Amino acid sequence: MGKIQYYYDPDTCNYEKVKPSKLRRIRYVVIYLLMALIIASGSLLVLHRYYPSPKEARYSAEQQILEMKWQLLEKEVENLNFLIEALWVHDEEIRVILELDSLPLSIRMAGIGGTNSFKDLLSQRLIFERKIVSAYRRIEKLKAKLHIQKASLDTLANYAYERDKFWACIPAIQPVENKDLRRLSTVFGMRLHPIDNKWKPHRGLDFMGKTGVPVYSTGQGTVKFAQSTYGGFGNLIIIDHGYGYKTRYAHLNSFNVIKGQKVKRGKLIGYMGSTGRSAGVHLHYEVLINGVQVNPSGFFERELGEKEFANLLAKVKQVTIPLD
Repeated sequence: MGKIQYYYDPDTCNYEKVKPSKLRRIRYVVIYLLMALIIASGSLLVLHRYYPSPKEARYSAEQQILEMKWQLLEKEVENLNFLIEALWVHDEEIRVILELDSLPLSIRMAGIGGTNSFKDLLSQRLIFERKIVSAYRRIEKLKAKLHIQKASLDTLANYAYERDKFWACIPAIQPVENKDLRRLSTVFGMRLHPIDNKWKPHRGLDFMGKTGVPVYSTGQGTVKFAQSTYGGFGNLIIIDHGYGYKTRYAHLNSFNVIKGQKVKRGKLIGYMGSTGRSAGVHLHYEVLINGVQVNPSGFFERELGEKEFANLLAKVKQVTIPLD
């Protein structure tokens, strides 16, 4: 408010107060009220800032707890992403071992839907809307990556299982042990038949030993034939290994399996002999792929150790003439 003003009244010979106009009085009142409002507002702000109400203090504490939990959640999402990326590395290593194509990064990153996916969430007008939507996006991305990784691991597991079954069935060992083997003829192709004295194809290997030497299945499969024949093979066993593979064991002295029997690799199936058109005791062994005879030596030589392979080569050098 302004200072009180006086004027000299010659009639009364006194100093009288100057009375302000009505407009000035209104102005003074307005200024006074504004100043009072400003002071009151400032006081309330200071009071609320430094002396919050119990309800505000409770909300503030809850907000701090939520912020802390939010940070922990984001950290956990980061950790899970790190673990998924570690799984990617192992997944790719397994694919290399199984000779499978690499899974493209575009598939592994697993895209998710756009804004419409969170339409219901956005319609709620949440206080921390941006943070919540961002968190939901990251979690949805994480779930999608996990789904892709699970599908990839399922594929690898199924492929590995089938491959394990495949390798169990492939003819991969010798049908006769080296200790029972006297000689081995590796002639595969045209040769002079020892009985007919004519050039005829020889489609297998001849393992030579004593009568009664054990003969083993070279792979897992089912016995499709186990009986005497009227042809040149004499007592013959045929095993179907699946995947297009079959093996034949001819000129046997006797059988240790019957038709329809399931056998594993290394199963004793019969004994060496000289039945059929044979010039001596031996096992004629064949491997067929889709009905076509192939050279069996490539299937078991890679399974032999260095010493066993050297011993086998020594027996091969002793004779080159097949006995059937």
